[in-house]
Amino acid sequence: MSSCDAETPYGVVLFRSVQAALAAEKILAGEKIAHKLIAVPRHISSNCGFCLRIQWADREAVERLLPAEKLGVEGIVPL
Repeated sequence: MSSCDAETPYGVVLFRSVQAALAAEKILAGEKIAHKLIAVPRHISSNCGFCLRIQWADREAVERLLPAEKLGVEGIVPL
């Protein structure tokens, strides 16, 4: 684990819609990647009110599994 991973244990995946967040949640569950559907934190802006909290160390796997153009992913940012 890099020092960035130690300092940033979680990140959030931002979406354009609730439907996109729910679809992504099913994909991550199927791949057994730890995640939690949460409200978007106030200091982060998004068009959708929900995001997926993930382990920051899993972000590269999440990026591969959730193609932005297909699922409406706006980005993955550290918490």
